[in-house]
Amino acid sequence: MGKKKNDLIDPLLSSGKVFKLKCEKCKSISVQISEQEKPDSTCFECGGKCKVL
Repeated sequence: MGKKKNDLIDPLLSSGKVFKLKCEKCKSISVQISEQEKPDSTCFECGGKCKVL
């Protein structure tokens, strides 16, 4: 299972963008790896809006 997980994550780490986000509502901190130019700004914990740190 570890090998399969690395096959999915390694390409994103080498070609994707890493974003550090903080929720404006619940103040949680998260890290998002994405192929997109902008991160998904919806908080996964409370549904609030996150901003890039």
